[in-house]
Amino acid sequence: MRNIFLLLIILTALRFDISAQKIEKISMIWETRYDIIDFGAEQNRIQASLRIPFQIDIAGAFNINGLTSTGSSFQSRWETLKDLKKKEENRKFNLNLRQFYLEKKIDDFRVQFGALPAIKGSVSSTGLGSNGWMDGLRLDQKTGIGTFEVAAGSINEINNPNFFDRVFVANFFEFEFTGTFIPNSIIEFSYEKLLFVDYLRGEYRYDLIKGDKKHLEFAVEGLYNTQKESMSFGFTVTTAPLAFFDEDLAKYMDLKVYFNHTDNNIGLRGILTDDFYKFGNSVTIEAKGTITPRKAVGWFFESYISEIPRFLVGLRFDIE
Repeated sequence: MRNIFLLLIILTALRFDISAQKIEKISMIWETRYDIIDFGAEQNRIQASLRIPFQIDIAGAFNINGLTSTGSSFQSRWETLKDLKKKEENRKFNLNLRQFYLEKKIDDFRVQFGALPAIKGSVSSTGLGSNGWMDGLRLDQKTGIGTFEVAAGSINEINNPNFFDRVFVANFFEFEFTGTFIPNSIIEFSYEKLLFVDYLRGEYRYDLIKGDKKHLEFAVEGLYNTQKESMSFGFTVTTAPLAFFDEDLAKYMDLKVYFNHTDNNIGLRGILTDDFYKFGNSVTIEAKGTITPRKAVGWFFESYISEIPRFLVGLRFDIE
């Protein structure tokens, strides 16, 4: 599949004048964090992440999009710079082309082909990891009541983020509907098949105060393994607390509180969710915001309250 895909890109690009091709968007996102798990008994480390997303416009006909990133697995973009539990250990810091795909938009219709993002848009707690991939095809169509999406392909070798090395195995299918027909609400339903296992996912989000910068959103969502009759479900509250004092301060802090329960036998799809930490019950408190007015430097904080507690804090640098 990869060879066919790359050949398609080369042949199509040759049809256009080189001068008509331009880099539409490219950025570098550098993050560093201190991460401690179980008060240092399990992990005590300093980590870093580098992501380079890009978009190339091919003569206005279509885009080539991609993501080069650190990290050694589907779920994680992080590399350990210093393990405080171990001394004199050399650490690896690798960059991999995780995503690389063609995208074509025709009015409200969109087609994507290649090594795609695992999600079509915003990230949900029970959605697939935002740094992951799906090698295949996605079609989505916006309508007056919402967006319909069909995706099919390969989610394989979850510990091999290099697009050029992954083996394609046709093992994933998804049909999803995202509805926006209820005021201040988003409703999402999906059917997924991964490794011959069927999953149903549902999500409802309601913004109590839907404004330009103020928001107070409540969400409930769940993922159900139909064969093993097991679930992962969660409840979330998100807001920008400083916006209630002054809307211009909204960007300096966004807060999310999330309760999750995940059954032990939920299967691979449940482990690949964006917010998966541990099986059983957990409460996550996340906060993030900017430090500089132009959002070039930011901060983030996460605390996981569970049988095995976790705490992390870090900085983010955006360069465009």
